[in-house]
Amino acid sequence: MKKVMSLIKNLFRWGLYLSYLILIVVVILEVIFRILPTSDSLMIQAVNENEPILHFKENRSITKQIGFNFTHVNKKKINNFGYATDTKFLTKELQENKKKKIVASIGDSFVEAVQVNNKDTFHALLDKINDDINVYPIGVNGSPLSQYIAFYKYAEKLFDPDIYIFTIVYNDFDQSWFEIKKAAGYHYFTNNGDLELKNYNPSYLKELARKSAFVRYLYLDLQISVQISRLKGIFQRDAKPKPTIQINNDYDERRKELGIKAADIFMKKVEDLSKRKKVIIVTDGDRESIYDGKINRKIDSLVTLWIERIIYQAEKIQNVYLIDMHPIMLLDWQKKQSKFNWEYDGHWNEHGHSLVSKALNEKLKKIID
Repeated sequence: MKKVMSLIKNLFRWGLYLSYLILIVVVILEVIFRILPTSDSLMIQAVNENEPILHFKENRSITKQIGFNFTHVNKKKINNFGYATDTKFLTKELQENKKKKIVASIGDSFVEAVQVNNKDTFHALLDKINDDINVYPIGVNGSPLSQYIAFYKYAEKLFDPDIYIFTIVYNDFDQSWFEIKKAAGYHYFTNNGDLELKNYNPSYLKELARKSAFVRYLYLDLQISVQISRLKGIFQRDAKPKPTIQINNDYDERRKELGIKAADIFMKKVEDLSKRKKVIIVTDGDRESIYDGKINRKIDSLVTLWIERIIYQAEKIQNVYLIDMHPIMLLDWQKKQSKFNWEYDGHWNEHGHSLVSKALNEKLKKIID
């Protein structure tokens, strides 16, 4: 009995000692990553019936590191309405007789653009070179076409923009449906074309994690969840094959169907908007095809199918102006051989933003004049 009690006491002491070591290591790591330029959380706020639109915590300056080795660090300002821009938004009641036209730039992470400084985003460049407009960028990472509709209705109610810009990229289509994206905080399309909000409320654990520099480094910079998924993929490829081919085909067919439906619903709502205001649609180029020396988009790609559906419909609607960045990027690549994104990040770099800004500026001159 004494031996058992002695063993229990020793195990207890070793447990305490191990816990103490872990605590010390965690504290040291936390101190180190607070000194390093670790990414700050954008701090998406609760989304519900009272606050139905995605936005970040307002009036802040944050650090965003792209990658894991602290070689690409940006300082970003979050404005008074919780979006990544230096521009202060004024509601329509405060716009001093609207001396300047308001342009709402709506999108996802390509508008949020944490990869570049605020002043280097396409919407900031557009604002800078045009004295007769104020550009209000409204973008949150992960937003699909359905969320773009919610954003424009929000902008219309508060700011009454004269012109709307929608930036459309590869992941905006099938993710407009909750069955595909499965993330809270966004608006999704319903079968009849309405919008359905999935409420989001950050848990106490998430709020606590946002305050830890070490945890932020793991999840925001190192993207540990993505790395774990990659490792799982490697192990699964090495494991015994499973009969999942038909399931994958069915899933891709479902994605194709939902992406097409999302494009159609989106363009119908854009057409309704165009009866009141002017609309510019910017579609991203197939940059990988361009880098590979090809002229056209990948013909067997779902993204190509979806984007070309947008392009086809946009060209037929009055007051909707299309900017397809694919031929513009292709021509620029052939001349300069300068990529529009980084090797380690697929979002537009400064060159990409500059090119989009120039294309938009040319289109805006024709619209405003």
